[in-house]
Amino acid sequence: MSTNHTKNLFAQRFRVVLVGDDERFTYALGELLQSAGLTVVVANTAARALAELDRPGRRVLLCDLAATHMQGVETVVSLRNRRTSVPTVAISSMPNIAQHCAALGIRHHLAQPFRFGQLMDLLELAARPSVAPATYSAVSAALAE
Repeated sequence: MSTNHTKNLFAQRFRVVLVGDDERFTYALGELLQSAGLTVVVANTAARALAELDRPGRRVLLCDLAATHMQGVETVVSLRNRRTSVPTVAISSMPNIAQHCAALGIRHHLAQPFRFGQLMDLLELAARPSVAPATYSAVSAALAE
């Protein structure tokens, strides 16, 4: 698990772009991430997410793949079509999330429900340069290194 010091360094260097179309869920998750010290931008559309991801600075895309209007999937596909590499963490309640993520080229994912600490650890791992694909089961070991 990460230490608070590590999370503070992570929070200072990265902006989380949160994509989802369920306003209550994205608002609540955004508030939790901000209370943990992260800078969060909530994007309810793929266009808004892409605009945020185009801004300078280091960022991590956090997207809900089960969003009703497919905003998360649309954002990921648009990034891939642009050949833009942005660390991405997908969350979803849909079955077979690993297969969906593999098809979209998403390296990091969590199935809902999940613990907030799991999400924080996976965001930190995704933000590291050149990390191998992971699910939460591999995160604890990687962060302990």
